[in-house]
Amino acid sequence: MIKKIIALSQQIGLVNVYLYSINRILSFFPSSKLIKYFYVAQKLSKQPLLSAKRGKNIEIVDFVNSGNHPCPRPPEVINDRYKQGATSLIAYKNGEFAGCLWYIKDKYKEDEVNCLFELPANDSVWDFDVYVEPKFRLSPVFLKLWDYTSDRLLKEDCHWSLSRISAFNPNSLFSHKRMGAVIIGWAVFICLGGIQVTIANVSPFFHVSFRKASFPVFRLKPPE
Repeated sequence: MIKKIIALSQQIGLVNVYLYSINRILSFFPSSKLIKYFYVAQKLSKQPLLSAKRGKNIEIVDFVNSGNHPCPRPPEVINDRYKQGATSLIAYKNGEFAGCLWYIKDKYKEDEVNCLFELPANDSVWDFDVYVEPKFRLSPVFLKLWDYTSDRLLKEDCHWSLSRISAFNPNSLFSHKRMGAVIIGWAVFICLGGIQVTIANVSPFFHVSFRKASFPVFRLKPPE
């Protein structure tokens, strides 16, 4: 156990290991959790990450039907995303569902915690819930999804994609950094039943909510 803690602290830092441990304890109580996000900004590039020779058997489609969406998320979550105006891109490999990526412009109401993300910059989008089926996670599916999304957004005059990453997921954070993403902030959400306490290093910095209608609003923008 000590070796595991040391290994994890080397990946995500001792403070985040401490927060992760608290989250594990809170998980034993109803509607209780501790979540830490890093907010990152990714510059979109015309240069594809995937070579033209790879991923030829992967097709990307714009999925507009919320009724039978293949993404493994609750139907109410899928429906809420479409109501907010989100776009869902689906990857099929040889006709089989392989993964998906969501993005939205202007603002997005988070479904994991109670907060709202707003994008003041007109050249930015919010991407979220990039999912790849386990059997395809060593394939080019993710890169194909990202290249397709980047090309599409650049044509719409968008140059940045912002997102949040769990501080407890070192693999995802490493992948984003390897692609050139930069951290622009962080936030910790402590949820205890119907109470949510938010602490962040970006505005609004501190917020306490006792009901669903009350939530922090993060107005994020790409680096200068």
